[in-house]
Amino acid sequence: MIQTVVKRDGRIVGFNEQKIMAAVRKAMLHTEKGEDERLIQQIADHIGFGGKAQMTVEGIQNLVELELMKSSRKDVAKAYIAYRNQRSIARKAKTRDIFLEIINVKNNDVTRENANMNADTPAGMMMKFSSETTKPFVDDYLLSEESREAVKHNYLHIHDKDYYPTKSLTCCQHPLDNILERGFCAGHGSSRAAKRIETASVLACISLETAQNEMHGGQAIPAFDFYLAPFVRSSFIEELKNLEELNGEDYSHLYNKVLDDYLKLPLDGLKGEARTVQHAMNKTVARVHQAMEALFTI
Repeated sequence: MIQTVVKRDGRIVGFNEQKIMAAVRKAMLHTEKGEDERLIQQIADHIGFGGKAQMTVEGIQNLVELELMKSSRKDVAKAYIAYRNQRSIARKAKTRDIFLEIINVKNNDVTRENANMNADTPAGMMMKFSSETTKPFVDDYLLSEESREAVKHNYLHIHDKDYYPTKSLTCCQHPLDNILERGFCAGHGSSRAAKRIETASVLACISLETAQNEMHGGQAIPAFDFYLAPFVRSSFIEELKNLEELNGEDYSHLYNKVLDDYLKLPLDGLKGEARTVQHAMNKTVARVHQAMEALFTI
């Protein structure tokens, strides 16, 4: 005797023979002979008492087909099978239409959903195919009934629903200041805190790449220039120390000199500390530019 039914979305509900009766009656209405209430009740009883304790919707529908085929109403069986096929096609129609839109690169909400994904490239198409087939899976198997209803009526929006099964982070602010000051561990290796602009640039790149492998979506560094500024100064001090070694002078009083800006200027006409500061400045500016080029090239 059937007691519970496993729905297509995985939910388990109590068996209701009225649904069998309604389906058979609907099929009969599409035939010339019309309804037969005795046969409807007979089929519902046979299936209800003869089925397993728990069955799937598809399993019950298969039993309905068998009962109809054994009866004298083969016309109803034909109508019922045709109706099942139509419902199956209807369930697949939405996915089919979405796939065709992706294949034809139609400019709509599906293809424009992610600014970082170019849907007119082969890789972009494959990602969209995966994305659009994952969303129904989330709706059917991962969300509670309450959440599904909230999403359906626009009380709730699941950002990047296609990545919901991965349990990953998405669209986060990157704590680059903490990483540069303390270093970080990236899988099988680790890095110490940065001391110069080149190292800071490389760490910024590696940390962004490492985080991207553990998540999806965009990353933002809210104060990139502010985080990198101390390493520009440390590189400037390093250049002054190089000049100390070269000239045999002590420039420690210039380490924290107030600078209006870091500008590369000619040394012509400059003498003494002004020339020393500008020379260290020029070297620092070149290093900063090269470090930033490396960051964005990588």
